[in-house]
Amino acid sequence: MDRKGGTVFRGTSSFLIIVVCVSLVCVSPGRAVGPAAQLADGIWTVQGRAIQGTRRCGDWLVRLTNSGGQLSGVLSLARSSVPIQNLTLQPDRTFSGTTRAGLTGSRHTRAYKVTGKFSGDTVSLTLQDSMCPPRSGTAIRQASGS
Repeated sequence: MDRKGGTVFRGTSSFLIIVVCVSLVCVSPGRAVGPAAQLADGIWTVQGRAIQGTRRCGDWLVRLTNSGGQLSGVLSLARSSVPIQNLTLQPDRTFSGTTRAGLTGSRHTRAYKVTGKFSGDTVSLTLQDSMCPPRSGTAIRQASGS
């Protein structure tokens, strides 16, 4: 047996095993690992009460909806609701989005930032704006059909 030939054969067989394994990983249908695979469809409604002693830090409600891997949300304040824009869900299940300042009907609304994290069926979030201290809340997922 030629020692040099044995080395070439051993090196070639190792190379072939690696190529076959890599090919199987590339061709095999895998489970999605993006945000859509991590978050169940449903609706989360987080409510917060007004801050005592303030006129401009009233009751609020954030409704988040995940449908088919698409996360959307609405912020409701007093008698107005505004969409949460640029709502992005990260692979670690954190998210953030903003609302635009402007007129909603006859009411002026400030810009808000919504940040949070999903953990199982629970969401924890924080609502921030330029006039009030950060406000936080949690909610449990409701099925989309409910």
